Amino acid sequence: MTIGLLFIIGLCSLQTTAIIFYVAFYRQWVTTMYGMMIAMAAGMAVGFLGGTILGVFLHGNLFASTVYAILIGLTIGFITGIPVGLPALIDGMLSGMMGGMMGAMLGDMVAMSRPDEIMTIMGLIVTMILLLVLYTTEDIIRKQSGQAIFSFLRYPFFTLILIAVLYFGLHYFQFVPFGISH
Repeated sequence: MTIGLLFIIGLCSLQTTAIIFYVAFYRQWVTTMYGMMIAMAAGMAVGFLGGTILGVFLHGNLFASTVYAILIGLTIGFITGIPVGLPALIDGMLSGMMGGMMGAMLGDMVAMSRPDEIMTIMGLIVTMILLLVLYTTEDIIRKQSGQAIFSFLRYPFFTLILIAVLYFGLHYFQFVPFGISH
């Protein structure tokens, strides 16, 4: 496992936790439609990234990587959707399930040719999507409540550029191996 992969997993975990806490804490200002969108995006993105990583690490065992990725995506979709209501819950769970399946297939298919590159690219895309979901969630809550809320993202596009530079910097200066290598 490399430093870049740990960075990807840590950053996505932080973003997902922030999204879940925002939705749970400010649920009275999150409409059903926005709650469905947030749960769907979080479940799909986390399931897809988790499936890709598991597909690479469990290469050749598509069943196990698919089942674990589905459980990851389904759980995140469930946890994100439950404060908003049943439609968001169903939407989040189904999207998480679908993202987990697709990620596991992608990770298993690309694992032999370029495993680090696919995990880095998918991690960058998922991190940026989760960053935009977090920004949208903060913006919705701020507009609906009419009050100032704690904000992680004052300048979202600067943050997107900074994360992209970090990803490519870690990629081009080679990852520092920790233990598991392919």
